Amino acid sequence: MFNKAFLGVLFIYLCSCSNQKKNYIQTTKVLIIQPIVLQSDEGTEPASIKIPEAIVDKAFQKADIDFHFLEPIYYNNTRARDGKINLDEILEAAQIKGLIKGQNDLVNMFFVNAVDGQKGPLGRGMMNGNIVFIALGQKEKQTNEQIINMQAFVIAHEVGHNLGLRHALNDPYVSDSLPNIQGNGAFKDRVNPKFSLNNYQIKEINKSNLVHSRIEFLDKKKASIAILDETYEPYFSKLQAREIEAFVQEKSPKNIDSARAFAREKFSSAVIEFNSKEKQIISYVVNKLNLWLLDNNLNLMGSQPWRFIKIEDWLCGGFAHTRGTFIILSQSYLNRLTKDWSEAMKPESEARLMTALGGLLVHEQMHSLQRTFKSRFDNLYINYWNFIPALVQEEMEINKHQVSNPDAPLAEWIISDPQDSSSFFWVRTLLKKGVEIPVMGKDFIDAVFKIKKTEDIYKVVKTKDGDLLQMSLSEISFYQKSFPIKRGLDHPNELSAYMFSDYFKASYNSKIPFQMVSKEAQKNTDLFVDWVKKKFQ
Repeated sequence: MFNKAFLGVLFIYLCSCSNQKKNYIQTTKVLIIQPIVLQSDEGTEPASIKIPEAIVDKAFQKADIDFHFLEPIYYNNTRARDGKINLDEILEAAQIKGLIKGQNDLVNMFFVNAVDGQKGPLGRGMMNGNIVFIALGQKEKQTNEQIINMQAFVIAHEVGHNLGLRHALNDPYVSDSLPNIQGNGAFKDRVNPKFSLNNYQIKEINKSNLVHSRIEFLDKKKASIAILDETYEPYFSKLQAREIEAFVQEKSPKNIDSARAFAREKFSSAVIEFNSKEKQIISYVVNKLNLWLLDNNLNLMGSQPWRFIKIEDWLCGGFAHTRGTFIILSQSYLNRLTKDWSEAMKPESEARLMTALGGLLVHEQMHSLQRTFKSRFDNLYINYWNFIPALVQEEMEINKHQVSNPDAPLAEWIISDPQDSSSFFWVRTLLKKGVEIPVMGKDFIDAVFKIKKTEDIYKVVKTKDGDLLQMSLSEISFYQKSFPIKRGLDHPNELSAYMFSDYFKASYNSKIPFQMVSKEAQKNTDLFVDWVKKKFQ
């Protein structure tokens, strides 16, 4: 039972102090936290979420750990928000909704109004688990400094239980007479890095599966599980037989459930170990990337952990891609992109390495950010680029030949027809027909479908004979010309990733990004650069 595994502390309410965050002397270790905010059934009146992150980080300073908070996600459940149902029921419902993120490798932090009927300030942390509940409250006659220190203490204390720390009163290795995040004392003293953790606690924390290196290379055992992650969006559960065959280059079972199980097995089996040289090269490039990102105030990516999985070349044609927060690299990509490496590189060799491998890595890290900071990218796609979010009614003929891009698995964006305000275009990547086992890339085609909206339902337009009205990208040339790149036009996730990679490669090499942009593409290019400068801080 979840309730029996939770330990608590009273006097909680949190404060958003993002302006206090980080002096950007980066830690070597990271704790990833996914906030989950409960609100009403109607999607209103969310529980309060405010986080004094900089002070929490200082509390764990001696352990060299950074608390990395992802973008909050929201859960509509009035009774759960208000503590009318117990923690077990809340978690069971949240799991059914797909709200619990990660593979027991990050903290899922619920913000509620009450826990088991008790209003805040109140907290519950699962001992050696990955769940925390926070109910904010109000305590009278406190200064702002006292409030912020109290808030930081509560987060540090509750997550401490996740990391295996007991209350000082029950731990013979922690003095209860000295300030400590699991002991007594003034809140300010308990989060003071001088007192917050002792050496025994630091050793216990470092045993936790929740603590990761800032640059992390998953071994085969962990990677074979992580590559199957679907907690941020569905993937394997939506795959079709033909695309599975393209991804693994084998015939799949005819039964769709068996085919999807076969896909999971093949993806998991493709995982291999990084060698020491590959780790050295990637770490070198990532450290250089992070310095550049933070120096250029691109802190959103600079703070995001870098997590890597290595696969054999046969999976997905050896293409680099992502799943959850993990970047997946094939042996062939690593061999090709690391050829300029040596411990005594000349500046021109280093520049080539950073441009090639660094350019790829920032592209893939964009896909990690698209999942974990989704609203920022929605803002780009809707308010800057005028894409329209839409759930298009499924068509079997499209599903049968679809290619589910692991970096953009949800085909949820359409484009307005400039000639007809009631019409839209839907760009999809499909597999060529008549090929027994399609080859990645070679047997892909870009298809465009015309969409009409009828009574709030988006449907693919059909001919008089009942066939889907399908076009090529060249038939919507206005769209092709509106961006400075020729790849990734099937999804704004790819557009933004390719454009950020180009932005990085030019800037890193002291060149002006997007110098040769056409007149038609200039607007979206300028908007993208403006968005990056505003939303990546």
